[in-house]
Amino acid sequence: MTFFGIVWTGAWALNYSLYARLHDAVDRKEYRVVEGRVTEFVPMPYQGHANESFVVSGHRFSYSDYDLTKGFNWTQSHGGPIRENLQVRITYVDDSIVKLEIAK
Repeated sequence: MTFFGIVWTGAWALNYSLYARLHDAVDRKEYRVVEGRVTEFVPMPYQGHANESFVVSGHRFSYSDYDLTKGFNWTQSHGGPIRENLQVRITYVDDSIVKLEIAK
């Protein structure tokens, strides 16, 4: 029981620190924005074992449903919205997507 408590506390602390880092960067306006069409889209297989990736205006994004992140990580194979040629505006910190806007 003690081991489970230690693991749970460690996972919570790591998860919170990732969230806090992104939140602080956004508060300090230490983010970048890129806008354009999604190109070079490579979906993650439904079973995982590979990241989903795409490029917008020369910037490559890569993520997985299974990544421990507080940024966007909703893959197409599990219902996510990203697809080839989609017009988007992405706000990001480092390589974490903190805001995804999709044109109508």
